[in-house]
Amino acid sequence: MANAQAQASPRKMPKLDPAAADTNGGKSQDGQDILEQIDSIQSQLDSLNDSASDEILKVEQKFNQMRKPHYKKRGELIGKIPDFWLNTFINHPQIAALLDETDEEVLRYMEQLIVEETEDIRSGYTIIFQFKTNPFFENTELKKEFTMSESGEMGTTETK
Repeated sequence: MANAQAQASPRKMPKLDPAAADTNGGKSQDGQDILEQIDSIQSQLDSLNDSASDEILKVEQKFNQMRKPHYKKRGELIGKIPDFWLNTFINHPQIAALLDETDEEVLRYMEQLIVEETEDIRSGYTIIFQFKTNPFFENTELKKEFTMSESGEMGTTETK
C-alpha cells in the first residue's frame, strides 16, 4: 500500500475553485459563496473569542489581586507550624520521590513558598522559596521563573 497513490475519500468535497468552469448550472459558484460566508462568520467568531480571552484575563487579574491578602494571612499562619514545608513535601507522593536526606534538611529552614503570576498571567509565573538563615546557602530567597514565549515555548530562570 506504500506505493498506492493517495486518493481523496469519496465523502470529501474537493476545494471549490472559483476559476473553474461552471458545469453545475451555477451551483459551483453558490458553493464558493457559501464557503466565503462561512469564512466570514469564522473570522467574527475568532474576534469574539479574542475579546472573551481579554475579558477573562481582566477578571482573573482582578481576583488575583483580591486573593493576595488571603494568601498573606494563610502564609503567616503556615509560618507558625514547625517544619510545615518539610512535612508537606515529604508527604507528597511525586515530590517525596525526588528528595534525598540533604533536601529534607534544607526544607527544615524553609519558611514560605509564594507563587507570583506575571501581570498578564498568560506569559508565566515565579515560584519563590523563602528560607531562614541556614548552613546550606547564603540566599534567604530562591526563585524559579517560568516564562511562556509568544510561540508557546516554556523557558526558565532560577536564582544562582
